[in-house]
Amino acid sequence: MLFGEYLVLNGSDCLAFPLKFGQTLSVTKSDELIWESYSKHGMWFSVSMDSDFTIRDTNNEEVAEILKQLFVVIRTEKPDLDFSQKFRAEANFELNWGLGSSSTLISLLSQWSGVETRKLLDVSFGGSGYDVACATAKAPIIYANGKVKKEVHLPELITDKLLFIYLGNKQNSREEIKRFKKSNVAQHQVDTMNTIIASALQTDKIEVFEQQLDLSEELISSIIGTVKLKQRLFDDYAYSIKSLGAWGGDFFLATYRDLKTAKSYFGEKGYDVLFTYQEFIK
Repeated sequence: MLFGEYLVLNGSDCLAFPLKFGQTLSVTKSDELIWESYSKHGMWFSVSMDSDFTIRDTNNEEVAEILKQLFVVIRTEKPDLDFSQKFRAEANFELNWGLGSSSTLISLLSQWSGVETRKLLDVSFGGSGYDVACATAKAPIIYANGKVKKEVHLPELITDKLLFIYLGNKQNSREEIKRFKKSNVAQHQVDTMNTIIASALQTDKIEVFEQQLDLSEELISSIIGTVKLKQRLFDDYAYSIKSLGAWGGDFFLATYRDLKTAKSYFGEKGYDVLFTYQEFIK
């Protein structure tokens, strides 16, 4: 999510990007319910369950319990489904990057079962649902109040100057959502975010786009009481730095004018996992 983080939970718009990275799910007939999840490095999670979804064997109790809750909801909604299946989920990205292993799981199970994503999300990971919407989106979206309002397209004069950089921390979005819900958010702050997003989408000038990035950082910083990332780590960087999603982990955005110079700057600081817009976004 580029704009609208946190405030989307209070009804503001958000601007979010579907990624080129993702997860697939294959389902084949089996004598029992077996689930296996794979990353680029091999199988990282497995569970087998009885017909009543009692967990028989697993290597991760916490993940297995979430999956069990999801299957219970699916059976309630779709009692005729056959759950004696072997499920194989495969992600084509590093799981610690925080690029949506949870949201794509919800989307894939919804596609397999026909159960609405919102019902699955509510019993598992929570949140606004924007990331689940991104799992099947073909272009950047404006999302609010549980729905995709429209697809949008950013001009190349802007997207050619955007760099996505891994900060090195896997953020727990559920915990950040709980913390944010204790904040006092005024309607004028929601309205301000909507104005920022509208202004960002109306320009093809990177300087104007950067102004909106900076205004968004200032607004969210004042609400959640967290120091802005640029102030904390990149105070000498010449252009804009923008936190993405739950502040403090995963990826952040940096604007630039010369790609080689930007890569050198962040590489020298130890941040060498980075992608251009064209490499990262659908």
